[in-house]
Amino acid sequence: ILDIDALFSEAKHYHNKLVNIRNEMMMLHEKTSKLKKRALKLQQKRQKEELEREQQREKELEREKQLTAKPARRT
Repeated sequence: ILDIDALFSEAKHYHNKLVNIRNEMMMLHEKTSKLKKRALKLQQKRQKEELEREQQREKELEREKQLTAKPARRT
């Protein structure tokens, strides 16, 4: 009877360890999922800002080109 009690006690102990490990893995999975989503959002935001800066620079270059003095034509 003592051996059976010891065996059940040990089995319960390892079962609890497995349950704790599973819970910790689920928590880590949730955290990594949230971090991946956040990283993707930040990357998209950065790309959008770069695109807007590039478009603004192109507008400014075009504006400068329009403002540049053009030689008058003789008629």
